[in-house]
Amino acid sequence: MNTKILRRALLQATGLAPFAAMAQAPDYPDRPVRIVVPYSAGGGTDVTARAAAQRMSPDLGQPVIIENRAGANTAIGAENVARSRPDGYSLLISGSTTFVLLPLLSRQLSFGPADFTPVSQLTQLPMAMVVSPSVEGSLPEIIGRVQRAPSEFIYAHTGMGSAGHLMGERLFMNHALHLNSVPYRGFSQTLVDLMSGRVPMTFESVPAVMPFHREGKVRIAAVSSPQRLPNLPEVPTFVEMGYPGMAFFGWFGLAAPAGTPEAIVRRLADAVARASRDPGYRAAIEATGQQVVGNSPDEFAAVIKTDIAQWRAVVEPLNIRLD
Repeated sequence: MNTKILRRALLQATGLAPFAAMAQAPDYPDRPVRIVVPYSAGGGTDVTARAAAQRMSPDLGQPVIIENRAGANTAIGAENVARSRPDGYSLLISGSTTFVLLPLLSRQLSFGPADFTPVSQLTQLPMAMVVSPSVEGSLPEIIGRVQRAPSEFIYAHTGMGSAGHLMGERLFMNHALHLNSVPYRGFSQTLVDLMSGRVPMTFESVPAVMPFHREGKVRIAAVSSPQRLPNLPEVPTFVEMGYPGMAFFGWFGLAAPAGTPEAIVRRLADAVARASRDPGYRAAIEATGQQVVGNSPDEFAAVIKTDIAQWRAVVEPLNIRLD
């Protein structure tokens, strides 16, 4: 009898069948691993995922294949993985939009954080308040002008419930302000109107706006990291200007379907940790403006839990919903 079949039969006979997957974890993986990215190919998440997959594959001894399943604000790809078998062969790389924001914003979502097992946070990236070159002054000075004439200011974002939209609400709710906002189909369109002065401000990730800030086409007024960034030493943080509640990071992480055996989750997390120490991987990630993390499943779960609490405090008082 085949050794694996015999072992499975013994596990069943002794009442240990629920632990069969755990017992077989040393054999994992024995075929290619699929990582779903719920964004189109070529974007920041896709670049991050492919860099991670390239380094994880030799460690796992199997091909790690990236599958792009974009649409519905990441819901299509996320649902595909949430409904997959929890055997370690279907994984998801996405960010707080999927694991935190969508579950808070949508009552009709078919999945939530409980449908995933956190594996490892791959990266973190600070967010930024970005203004048109025609908008002068520091953050406190800009806020002062907004307070005096809120009807004269608008801010742009890439859609209701997007990270940029909620970041703006998070800042302005400190002053009981509600500014009109303009949703754009994508950041490239937002950028055009920001550079021309048609809209005075937006909120976006530092990696997305840093090249345009350096070229003088836009100006980063503040960043959400706790300390100033080494690659943007001239830009102050929200914290140093009196907004400690604006200290947070965006991030991308690796998750498996809920119920994935702990041994498999540890195997994957170890592969991410080793990739995170690879100089080539670090260089590839840092070139995008992100910071490498590579933490443990428990640490990543704690990040998600903290983010849910922070963003719930923004979403629920303002009753922001997508449906």
